Amino acid sequence: MLQNYLLKTKQLLLLGCICSLIFSSCSPDIEIPQVMELTTEDRQNIANRILDLITANEKYEILDRDEYAAAYQYLDNSISFLTDSELLTNRNNYNWKVHIINDDEGTNAFATPGGYIYFDTGLLKTINSEAAFMHFLANEISYADKGFVSQKLQDNYGLQLLLDLALGSTVATAEELLNTLYNQPFNVNNVEEADNFMLELACQKGYDAEFFKWFLQNNSTITWLDIHPTNSLDTRLNLIRDYECPALDSMSISMDTYEDFLSKL
Repeated sequence: MLQNYLLKTKQLLLLGCICSLIFSSCSPDIEIPQVMELTTEDRQNIANRILDLITANEKYEILDRDEYAAAYQYLDNSISFLTDSELLTNRNNYNWKVHIINDDEGTNAFATPGGYIYFDTGLLKTINSEAAFMHFLANEISYADKGFVSQKLQDNYGLQLLLDLALGSTVATAEELLNTLYNQPFNVNNVEEADNFMLELACQKGYDAEFFKWFLQNNSTITWLDIHPTNSLDTRLNLIRDYECPALDSMSISMDTYEDFLSKL
């Protein structure tokens, strides 16, 4: 009796195994999608493509690097000086470069994936010291280096559009994309992280944050503050006030060079 029961049990188990094999062989293969992300080369290609889009857009006029060679030399030296730091993840990966948008009414600056940074002439001419300028520049470096601007674009348009940009494909939303870069505010958490990075990098290079703090206190209506928002201006000013910088004695760049730079615009 027991033997018959065990035999039937074995037969049922065998039948179950056979059925499982049959159905599993008939089911379609499940493909696990690969996780895609932008490479360093992609980001650099995107930087070049966005520069092409800006150059082709009549809303933006990029000052010619040959005609304004002296001004661009100052900016090239400035960004090379700041990005020569172990604080940056992409210190040697990006072709870091600053471009000037000829807009005396504009008071904004923004970065793109790949390390290109843009300043309105209106903001450059409002800034009144090299230390304040270097803080602005360090801040924008953070958005490119930490990937905040890449994430901003990906959240708005998806990874595929960025990959299309990197490959040189035509992008139907080019106008909207440029508007996003220039006008859409960043997440407050990203802004606070960028501010912390800015203070650390500028301090490492010997620039006193008090000049930046003074500038913001007296220029609270600039567009840059709207696009790089914190909970309040006082929150940002308090962060700057409370930051301790032990490296100020290492300042080696003359404070007069920024005024000389402005005379070249």
